[in-house]
Amino acid sequence: MSKILFLNHASFGHLNTLLTIALQMKSEGHEVSFMLPYAKTSSNIGMIKSAEGVAGKIVANNIAMEAVRPSLSQLLYALRLPYTQGYQELKVAIKLFCAGLAHLSKQVIAKLEPGKPDVLVSDFAFFASAIAADALRIPYVTIYHSGLPFKGKTIPPFGSGLPIADNYAEIGPQFVREEQKVLGEVDAKINKVRKKYGLAPMPPHVLRTPYSGWLNLITSHEAIEAPRDNLGDNTFFIGTCFANRKNQAGSDFPFAKLQPDKYKIYVSLGTVFNNKPQVFAKIIAALSKPEFQIIVSAGGAFAALAQKTWPDNVMIFPSVPQVDLLPHVDMVIGHGGNNSTNETLAAGKPLLILPVGGEQHDNARRIEYLEAGLWAEIESFSEEEIASKVLQIKNHKAYQEKAQYYQKKIEETQGPVTASSLIAWVARHQKPLTRPHNFPLTVTSDNLRELLRVSP
Repeated sequence: MSKILFLNHASFGHLNTLLTIALQMKSEGHEVSFMLPYAKTSSNIGMIKSAEGVAGKIVANNIAMEAVRPSLSQLLYALRLPYTQGYQELKVAIKLFCAGLAHLSKQVIAKLEPGKPDVLVSDFAFFASAIAADALRIPYVTIYHSGLPFKGKTIPPFGSGLPIADNYAEIGPQFVREEQKVLGEVDAKINKVRKKYGLAPMPPHVLRTPYSGWLNLITSHEAIEAPRDNLGDNTFFIGTCFANRKNQAGSDFPFAKLQPDKYKIYVSLGTVFNNKPQVFAKIIAALSKPEFQIIVSAGGAFAALAQKTWPDNVMIFPSVPQVDLLPHVDMVIGHGGNNSTNETLAAGKPLLILPVGGEQHDNARRIEYLEAGLWAEIESFSEEEIASKVLQIKNHKAYQEKAQYYQKKIEETQGPVTASSLIAWVARHQKPLTRPHNFPLTVTSDNLRELLRVSP
C-alpha cells in the first residue's frame, strides 16, 4: 500500500472531492493524510470561519491533518471573497490561490523533506503542491472538479459567463483580453517561485491547461461537458466523486415530511456565498404556491430567515445532507458551484442556476448548453422570472429527460474507485499514467481494468 498526501485550500468546495477520494483510498488500505493552509482564529467571517470547519471535517473522518500557516495576503483575500461577485469574484479567487505562494511552497517543502509520500494529490488551485513535488521529485496528481477550465473551439474565457458558441470572441472581446492578462499574471507568479527552486517554467496558461505531467483527473463525465481540445494524454474524466459523503453521520433531516403530491424544489446557494437572506426570501415569495414544496438550505442566511413566518410548504434549514436529499426532490435552484451542479446531474434533476461568480456563470451556461435547465441573474431576477422559469422546467419533460440521460452516463462511472486505482498506479510505478491509443477520455466501470492492464 502507498503513502498518499492530499493538499488543498481550506474551503469546502475544494475539500469535498479530495476527501471522498481520500476516504476511498483509506478504505483500501492506503495511508492517507491532508495538508492545508489553516490557522485557528476567533474570526466569525466568511471563509476564515469555514476553514475551521474544513479542518474539523478532515479530523472527524479520522484522517491525519497537518496545517501550514496561511500568509497575511491569503487571509485578506479570504475576507474579501464572500463580498464580491461576477467576474470580480473570479479575479479575487485567483489572487487568493496565488497569494503567499513562495511562503506556502517553502513550508510544504520543509514538511515533506523528512519523509516523502509516494504521491501528492492536489486540488488544481493549490499551486504550491506542484512546486513542492517538482522540487522534491515526488509524483503529483491534479484534481479538477469539472472540465470548465479547459479550452475548446466553442469555449469562452473562464468565468466570463458568455454562451458556449463559436462567436464568443465577437460578443465578449473584453473578456478575451482580460483572461489573457489574468493568465499571464498567474503564470508569472508561479514561475517566479519555480525559478527560485531551479525548476523549469510551467506550460503557458497553467489555469487553462491540465498541468500535471503525471496524471490529471477530472471528476466529471465527458457527456456533461462541452467539447475540450487541450486535455493531453494523461488526463481522464473519471465521474463524480461524492459517494463516500452519502448518509452523513448524525443527519436528522425529516425526510418523512417531504410530500409526494407536491413538486419539490430544493434551494441552496452553497457554502461561501449563502448569506443572502433577501435572495432566499425573493425565491420563496415567487414559489409560494400550493403545488410546490420548497426545501431551503440557508447557511449564513438561516438566522435572518428563521425570524420570519413562512407558508406551510416551506422548510428552512441551516444545512441539509445534500447528496442524500437530491434524489427526493424534483428540481434544484442553486448557485452553480461545481460540486452542487454535478451532484444534481448525478441525481438526474434539472436546475435553475443563479450564479454569483467564478465558475458558476460557466456552469450556468453549461446547463443551458446541455439543455438540463435554465439560469437567471442573481442581482436582477424578479419573482415573476423565477416563477416562470420554474414552471418552464416543470412543464417541459425535455429538461427532466436530459437530466436523467446525464444521470445514466454518470452511473457508468465509479469516480472514487477509479481515482483511487489511478493514483495508486502512479504511486506504485512512479511514472506518468498515459492514455493508450484509442482509449476513451472517460474511465468507466467497464474499461478501468483494461486501462490499468494496457497502460505502458
